[in-house]
Amino acid sequence: MSATYRLSEHTCIEPLVNQWMAWWLTLAPIPACLNAYNFQLPLLKAYLQNPAFHEKSEREINGGSFVGVPASRAAEVRALLQRTQSAQEAGLKLAEAFEEFQAFLLTEAKGQSLEPLYQKLPEPLRGLVELVYDYNNRASIQVLEPLSYKSRYYQPQLQTLQLGALESDFDRRTFFTTPRLTQERQIEWRVPFADARVDRLFELERTPQPLGHIQELLGDAVPSEELLRSLLTEAPAPAEPEPWTGPGARVRYVGHACVLVEWKGTSILIDPVIGVRPRAGGEARLSYENLPARIDYALVTHAHADHYNPETLLRLRRRIDCLVVPRARGMLVGDVSLKLMSTMMGYKRVVDMEMFDSLPLPDGEIVAIPFLGEHGDLSHAKSAYLIRMGQEQILFAADSTNLDDTLYRNIRQAVGEIQTVFMNTENEGSPLTFTIEALFPKRRDRRAEKNRRCRGSNASEGVRLLEILGARRLYNYAMGLEPWLSHIVGPESPPDSPRMKESNTLLSEARTRGLEVAQQLRGTSELRISTEPRS
Repeated sequence: MSATYRLSEHTCIEPLVNQWMAWWLTLAPIPACLNAYNFQLPLLKAYLQNPAFHEKSEREINGGSFVGVPASRAAEVRALLQRTQSAQEAGLKLAEAFEEFQAFLLTEAKGQSLEPLYQKLPEPLRGLVELVYDYNNRASIQVLEPLSYKSRYYQPQLQTLQLGALESDFDRRTFFTTPRLTQERQIEWRVPFADARVDRLFELERTPQPLGHIQELLGDAVPSEELLRSLLTEAPAPAEPEPWTGPGARVRYVGHACVLVEWKGTSILIDPVIGVRPRAGGEARLSYENLPARIDYALVTHAHADHYNPETLLRLRRRIDCLVVPRARGMLVGDVSLKLMSTMMGYKRVVDMEMFDSLPLPDGEIVAIPFLGEHGDLSHAKSAYLIRMGQEQILFAADSTNLDDTLYRNIRQAVGEIQTVFMNTENEGSPLTFTIEALFPKRRDRRAEKNRRCRGSNASEGVRLLEILGARRLYNYAMGLEPWLSHIVGPESPPDSPRMKESNTLLSEARTRGLEVAQQLRGTSELRISTEPRS
């Protein structure tokens, strides 16, 4: 009997768009054009002026715009720059036209009819946008997003999967600023993300196949049999996780904002971002083989890469029955439809929820809950989620900021007491334009933006939220403490950092006020929550 192989638990598979990590700002067609024009090309050009400086700075400075590519590979970066200018020429022209016409609107549109301005639309924008005012007569360009995916600006031929063994969590370079050049021990598979062959690849996690079958699947992407074998294993797959049938709900913290809730045979995965196990070991984690074979619902709170993560979403696509995302309104070019994007990535069932929409569970439901903050006052789609199981209600508040106590009083009135709250603490937050500078006009009053941060609740805001909702249990999560997310969220905050001090203050205040549980989550843990009514 010939040997069969499956994917090694150490194999990391990164989805790329023209060598950059796939996320909403490289996938949504018009934002991707703006990102290439205003961010990627200038960054590559800056790198080529001083490669050694970028290489050193990317490792030493968290949050800077530095390319973490060794100076010895500068020629490959130059080739990427030239390839981008050629392959995305039409998109770069669109981005330039978008920026220039938006500036034109701001000076020319003062409340009069916008109809004559359609004749002045640059050719790249024609048929893809609507010119609109708000009620204060401020004009803007509204993208007709579904059409953009059917235009020449959506280029699935630039999509690839890069397969390689992960040696250490800290080998992964910065998510946003470092393009993925192919390493010596990696396979570059050119395949559109929506292709059914992608599911066949990830079925290899549990279903071993002969080596010839795998070679045929990957085709010309495999440079050698020896390299392919290094990403596979002959070891049998771990036993399939048993569905939870015990009393109450089993809640498994997977890391950062990712939580698995199991209740009466139904599994719900919140903000799916899963860490691969590196060969060198590291912190214990729940990885792909520890998740249920079927995930009934995967809930995404917002589009940030530590919550909506194509790497994980593609790997779990065949397992997730229904992907749930917040509903976009599309008034801003960056308020992209995650439903449309996920469908274009091959998802068959995607539901975008408006606030207080609900989905049924056995003796329960999933409810979309309003979510303030985190986007620096920009109207980008977002939602917290309430999971009701019997008499128990759990709120996954993600990066919510309690900017208005009355909102939570209204939520309490609408849904009743919420006994358990998962919430982030983030009193500082990243700058408004962190990762999305490409969407802003170059000429603007930046002084007014300095205090606009993408933050969650501080301790006092969090305590008020808990009191208003009637919470008895607090789990402080999404704190960026897991090493397998450091390439996205940066290194772990030290204990004496303002953020961690604020977290400690929140936990202390919660305990003082008599909460049964006030716990900061890190790594992995398993929680049991009773769903029986209290006497």
